[in-house]
Amino acid sequence: MTILAVYREPFGIEPRVAYMPEGLTLAEMARQMPSLPHDFADRGTICVNGRPVQRTAWRMIKPKPRHNGVPVEVTFHATPMGGGDEGGGKQILALVASIALIAVTGGIAANGIKALGIKGGTFLARAVATGVGLVGSLALSALSSPPTARQNETANRIVNEGAASAEGNILEANGAIPRVVGERKVFPPLAIEPLTYFDGRDEVVEAVFCLSGPHRLTDIRVGAAPIEDIGVEFETREGWPGDLPLTLVQRQSKTESVQQEMVAHSVSDSDGRTIDSVTGAIEDALPQPYVMVTRDDPDEQWLHIAFPQGLHDQGSTTVQIRVPIRIRIRLAGTTTWRNLPELHFQGASLRQLRATIKLEWSDDPSVSPGAASSEGFVEARRNSPAQSAAPVNAAWNADPWFGSSGDAWLAQGNLATSGVLYTDMNRYTARFVLGTSSFPRGRYEIEVMRGAAFTASTYVSSTYAHSGTVWDLFGYQGSPGLIVRTRNGLSDSLYLLRSVSLWNQHPVPTDQLALIAVRARNRALESVSCIAGGWVRDWDGTGWNTWAVTDNPAPHLRDVFAGYLNANPVPVDMIDDDTLVTWRAAGWHCNALIEDQSVIEVANIIAGCGYARPYMSEIYGVARDYDRSAEAPVQIFTPRNSSGFRWSKGFAKVPDGLRVSFRDANQDYETRQIVVPRPGFIGTPRVLEQVTYEGPVTEAEVTARATYDQQQSRYRSTFYSLDAPVEAIVARRGDLVGVQHDMLSEYAGSARIVNWTLNGSGQVTSITLDCAVSITNEPDLLAVTDVLAVPDMLLLGKRSGAVIRGPDGPSAVRVLTNATGEHTTLTLATPIPAADVYDGALVSIGIKGQEVLRLIVFAVDPREDFTASLTLVDEAPELWA
Repeated sequence: MTILAVYREPFGIEPRVAYMPEGLTLAEMARQMPSLPHDFADRGTICVNGRPVQRTAWRMIKPKPRHNGVPVEVTFHATPMGGGDEGGGKQILALVASIALIAVTGGIAANGIKALGIKGGTFLARAVATGVGLVGSLALSALSSPPTARQNETANRIVNEGAASAEGNILEANGAIPRVVGERKVFPPLAIEPLTYFDGRDEVVEAVFCLSGPHRLTDIRVGAAPIEDIGVEFETREGWPGDLPLTLVQRQSKTESVQQEMVAHSVSDSDGRTIDSVTGAIEDALPQPYVMVTRDDPDEQWLHIAFPQGLHDQGSTTVQIRVPIRIRIRLAGTTTWRNLPELHFQGASLRQLRATIKLEWSDDPSVSPGAASSEGFVEARRNSPAQSAAPVNAAWNADPWFGSSGDAWLAQGNLATSGVLYTDMNRYTARFVLGTSSFPRGRYEIEVMRGAAFTASTYVSSTYAHSGTVWDLFGYQGSPGLIVRTRNGLSDSLYLLRSVSLWNQHPVPTDQLALIAVRARNRALESVSCIAGGWVRDWDGTGWNTWAVTDNPAPHLRDVFAGYLNANPVPVDMIDDDTLVTWRAAGWHCNALIEDQSVIEVANIIAGCGYARPYMSEIYGVARDYDRSAEAPVQIFTPRNSSGFRWSKGFAKVPDGLRVSFRDANQDYETRQIVVPRPGFIGTPRVLEQVTYEGPVTEAEVTARATYDQQQSRYRSTFYSLDAPVEAIVARRGDLVGVQHDMLSEYAGSARIVNWTLNGSGQVTSITLDCAVSITNEPDLLAVTDVLAVPDMLLLGKRSGAVIRGPDGPSAVRVLTNATGEHTTLTLATPIPAADVYDGALVSIGIKGQEVLRLIVFAVDPREDFTASLTLVDEAPELWA
């Protein structure tokens, strides 16, 4: 069986038809279809039974010859109007191509495109659905596109933090920092990785949250609780140039969350001392080292350890138990390990015990030795002799940096005679100071291992003997192998929780960030939020001089263009301040969170909240959409000053309504969804299209915007194009113009003035044209005595009017008194000033009220030979009714 394939050139009349064999993909059909443009694969559109198919799916879809008994038709559509590579060309191409988009997103996502063999809900069906929505079409072709932001993009900007005590997203290096337009509740990202550490018995977390540029920060909360009410220390900076650095948090860190048990000897259950290996290899029953690596050149490295069930012998709080810990380090990339003194941690407690081992690099090291007396780090050993019993292992000798004379151990009782240098201990911390002359800064590998627990009362520090015998606490004695004491009844589980690299550098050196620094004890910092308002220069009547927190989009758009947060700001003399000030007076609102969007994306969001599009050309401003009913066009176009007039109308099937997600300011900025039916739709909306608005934060704002967006597809579905000399164009994007052409009306005409008649008062009573034009001047129905004698009932009551393009722009409508027929001299019902006419002035004639078609300039596309192509859309005053 075959499949009908059709291609018609843009604005062509005769279609090209081909019959494709079954089994070809859409991409293969495109290659076989005759007469397609050479760039069709990049810029064309393929529809199946009138429904566009996303380009990325062409090579995966093989249409069926028939669907439910109906033949399947594949149509190829080349983008009309050519277009250049720069300026508005691409914009016009996208605009005209978007006319063919069909708003069936809801139907595709729910039911799939059965004619294509796509099952509803599959990835491909969803991919196709994303390419044919009303919102997507409006983003391309609407005079004011919906204020939507890219979704699910933040994964490339953030990484999940590792510490469990501070929740939030951490900015990656070079990641974009959010900025608030207007004022709203936000959850600022972490500027640096939070630092969690032990301070005595407390666990403390330090964190810094940030926003880009100056912000007013109020109502800071941790979860639902105001930060002032929960005993958390905090400090803020609004982000002004010259702000002092933070004092609450003055260092930065990188944490490796280890959460690894430092396994002790594996012993039999019978006596708790005999080595018992599951694999049969005795080495597998011995304590195993854990190796980690510091970050580059830290000033300090902290190892957090904990005895989660305490440290005790059968629940006794009087029998002191010790656990030895050995650490060795080496520069990454080298092979020589350097031993640190062996540490002994002691306790007799049923509660959890937590401690920190610190390695500090210093250019000028000096340490006052210390040790805990009963609980904590009670001993550090420069030398631990080898046991005399078999198997004999090597002694543990610390690096010579830690001393070579005096007592080989450091404890509370020998602080004056100890030969262990650069070591300090207390209940909670063991600290080793490493001189950079011997231990150069760099990236270090650290190996940590625990040994067998032993009873402190049977141990002698001077001899390293236990009940008179020297034991290898990290090995065993004899065969089949015993450890120093039974593990039965012993609670000594030791965990390595975190490995933290620290740098004694201010975490946020810039003064152009709004900052919230927080330090909390023994609590998690979950969901830190605040009400943030972006400070911006606002209009004060003479200039953009006053700093304010405002949700008016005008000052924020100007800040996007020319503010210091823009890496390449626009010179201020290129900013169209007059338009921005006028737009500001309209009183629109924008309260958006900007995250990792480009300048043009941010400008579109802000402008969309104010029913406008950003204007970025020889000047920077906005093309506003508003009710122009009381305004006159700034220019008129007729066949006398333009050519190539054409128009195309899309008859898209729009959804029953929009399901809009937004942040509701009345519900603490929680995400909320509402359904806005299409105006005029009766019944329960079933085919809905999903859209997320960024900027509107009230139901009234969202409803108004969604209504406007849906009305655009109704009242602005026709796009007009014409060509004109560049020097003759005085309009720019967003301007109201008038167009008259015989394609629009039978009683349409245009000409130029060659003469005029003045009355005694010096006013013009008639004008003479360079050609004859059609005029109608018929009485209304009530004035007709013989209806049967009327040649055209549709003209009853119709009178012609004229619009003159004067020195200052098009005039108001001039009513004509000529009789119906062809005329070169037009008689004015009311005389006009002589200043309104001049030799060669353009005149547009049409039935009164239709002298010109009122249109808005959507885009201006420069062409060769100093011409330009204008794309126009309907004025559509119904949008503002």
